[in-house]
Amino acid sequence: MRKSQVRDTTVRPTARDAALGWFVKMRSGEATPAEVADFQQWIAAAADNRREYDALEALWGDLDQVGDPRRVAASVPASRPMMSRRGLFLGAAGVAAAVVAGVALGVPDWFDGAIRTGVGEQRQLTLADGSRVVLDADSALSLQFTPQARRLTLQRGRAFFDVAPDPARAFSVTAAGGVTTATGTQFSVHLWSNEVTVAVSESAVSIRAGAAALSRLKAGEAVSYDASGIGETEQVSDAQASAWRRGKLIFEDRPLRQVIADVNRYRPGTIMVTDSTLLRLRVSGIFDIRQPDGVLEAITRSLPVRSMALTRYLVLLYPA
Repeated sequence: MRKSQVRDTTVRPTARDAALGWFVKMRSGEATPAEVADFQQWIAAAADNRREYDALEALWGDLDQVGDPRRVAASVPASRPMMSRRGLFLGAAGVAAAVVAGVALGVPDWFDGAIRTGVGEQRQLTLADGSRVVLDADSALSLQFTPQARRLTLQRGRAFFDVAPDPARAFSVTAAGGVTTATGTQFSVHLWSNEVTVAVSESAVSIRAGAAALSRLKAGEAVSYDASGIGETEQVSDAQASAWRRGKLIFEDRPLRQVIADVNRYRPGTIMVTDSTLLRLRVSGIFDIRQPDGVLEAITRSLPVRSMALTRYLVLLYPA
């Protein structure tokens, strides 16, 4: 997969950013006496520092009463303003983590008219043309079949397609603006963190992403694309590509960003990071999707990363 080009810049932290960092440090139980003294000096230095830190403290107890944020989002009518405690936390507290890191992982969008699965749920479908679909956890798929074409849109998550042949109607899957097209084949499309990975198990597909195009991706190959174009083709075994359908997550030198996006589909709540540099760390391993917290344990054991559960449903990852 083509590696993303990341430009490191130095940004002066705001009071909100700094408050989140101190909040994590003070709650971790690992602050040294010198760090406690530095914290006390910081909080006394400006009224904004005290105000932002107090906002986090005030929300701490309330957050324990909030359920899985994804289920909360799904249950609120679209016409109702979402100014819940979760919304207040996202706006006032940290997730400043999302602001600091420039990314919030795992918080799903909900789409009207789509076939969707819940957290930890997989679903098998047989479409009107005889094609079969396996929809991964926390995923959404919409269909548009006409006499001329079979168009599907993967709005979220991952799906495996076993396409029924129909020479008169191409079978295409749109995800993040790119289009994967096949006439009769088996392939999967995985949408994670604004990047899409396509893996072919049988026959071949073509891919178009913006101005870039790949005319043929054949069985045993995978490729990723994003807004900047299509990456390099990789060799991938069918066992690895289909592991999620057998209850396993297999990561081979994958960025932590992708790992978190996957794990968030199988555990209640969401995992967020406080430092964008963590997202570039590489992860390898085989994990059981029935025990997604095992991935978190492996991450904190093998990488310079610590975790902190703000609630049962909200876990922060921060540098060790």
